[in-house]
Amino acid sequence: MTTIHGILERHARKYPVKEAWITPTARLSYPDMNRTVNQMARWLQNKGVSRYDRIAIQSNNNEHFFYAYFALMKLGAIPMPLNVKLTSNELIPLLNNTKASGVLFESAYKPVIDEVTAQNLIPYCFSIEDATKLARGFSTDNLELAISSKDIAEIMFTSGTTGVPKGVLFTHEQLTAVATAIAIEFNLSADDRSLTLMPLSHSAPLNDFFLAPFYCGASHVIGDYTPQAFLQAIHKEQTTTTFAAPIAYLLAAKHPHLQSYDLSSMRVFAYGGSPMPLASYQYVSQAFRNNNFYQVYGLTEAGPNGCLLRPEEHHTKPGSIGKTPVVNVEMKIVTESGIETTPGQYGEIILKGDSLMVGYDNNAQATLETIQDGWLYTGDIAYRDADGYIYIVDRKKDIIIPGGVNVYPREVENILTKHPGVEQVCVVGVADKEWGETVKAVVVPKEGAEPTQEALKEYVSEHLADYKQPRIYRFVKALPHNASGKLLKQKIKEM
Repeated sequence: MTTIHGILERHARKYPVKEAWITPTARLSYPDMNRTVNQMARWLQNKGVSRYDRIAIQSNNNEHFFYAYFALMKLGAIPMPLNVKLTSNELIPLLNNTKASGVLFESAYKPVIDEVTAQNLIPYCFSIEDATKLARGFSTDNLELAISSKDIAEIMFTSGTTGVPKGVLFTHEQLTAVATAIAIEFNLSADDRSLTLMPLSHSAPLNDFFLAPFYCGASHVIGDYTPQAFLQAIHKEQTTTTFAAPIAYLLAAKHPHLQSYDLSSMRVFAYGGSPMPLASYQYVSQAFRNNNFYQVYGLTEAGPNGCLLRPEEHHTKPGSIGKTPVVNVEMKIVTESGIETTPGQYGEIILKGDSLMVGYDNNAQATLETIQDGWLYTGDIAYRDADGYIYIVDRKKDIIIPGGVNVYPREVENILTKHPGVEQVCVVGVADKEWGETVKAVVVPKEGAEPTQEALKEYVSEHLADYKQPRIYRFVKALPHNASGKLLKQKIKEM
């Protein structure tokens, strides 16, 4: 099996002319990218970077990210994409935990990297732009190093919504398995024009929705998300596939000049990371005049890989993550004793397949707890309906236990989002002296609406048992999300 950088080399031979990288500052062919990457790899090699070195990448979504990403792979070094929003105080423990040898950074992030290097002795810290210029005198030929598809190809970090993110190890073989699965499920080909605006430091944008079209030889429109940039890219470049968090689609759907953009080229609007309530899905699909929405389910630790809900299933099975896992994945829901559940019975989703992580970096205990007998325990509590469709009830760690009984926040959220005055809601558990925990709802009202605590209490009481009903309500203008669109529940608890 080939390596990820080997795919780039193959495409440089197969597609000598087509535009492969379209960014705000460049339009590059596959050969253009491969030549620059070869030069940069040789320059880094000359500076001392070698096989198995762990090198972080601090870059926005652009050609510089990929110069660094592929150059490191060609050396057998291990790229570790970083969230560009992290402060030096957040970066230092990540780099320490992974025993990083260096950082390749976009020049805009030099101030924060200088703060890191002032406290940590990291041998190799280079600006990507400077490295690219200084490498121009080096050979553009492929390096031809003997790197195996079973070697570690990258370290991705979990979203870190509740603590320090964990490093997740993937081989070239596992990344190729993810790419193959997504390519098959979405019928990708070299004719596709893939739009990537979600941060490449997160696994779904990079491993799923960049690597899959990359594997097929597609063209890539790369940039950083704003509603305007999203709509302009589709309209101007006639892109065909993309992935985004639900909130990104909602913001674009509310753009005041939406109707002036042509979105008809899009055959795949994929989303994940959090569910999209039926009302939001209907709003967005009507605004975009496009029904090609797919919900994807998977964990970073699985590639990410899992299952998907197809466009036609959004109306018949709203709220479900789908029924059938993707081509190279098995999926079960099991009880705590490991027995597969019956329809309607709650249990934990477990996954098995070709793209499961090697393990957590420098955390053998967490790896053993997460992967058991070849199955990845996701921490997602779910059930199947009579037709086999899977519905996630909540994260195991997010279950609220007031007075010893389980309350699943998502069940409460699903009721509250049906209220005509509620745009978005997050339900969390907060400490309570009497009950241990109590249920708190943080609500974003719809524009022009002013729902009251009393009105919502009365509404919820008609649909939920008393112990599930929120005792505390807070009304806010917006909920905090991380860069991948996931809600920051610890911050929400403090609101």
